[in-house]
Amino acid sequence: MIVWAAVVALVLGGLTYFLSEPSMLLLNLAELVGVLCLFALVCAAEAFN
Repeated sequence: MIVWAAVVALVLGGLTYFLSEPSMLLLNLAELVGVLCLFALVCAAEAFN
């Protein structure tokens, strides 16, 4: 599940980067890392539940 979450987040981050201004790269990377961390926490909670 975390693999699919990572793939989706990377694809969305890539699309956001190419469709927006290059100056938004740092913000997009921060959002991507946040989404990956959120999915990791959800998957960890499900795994230990």
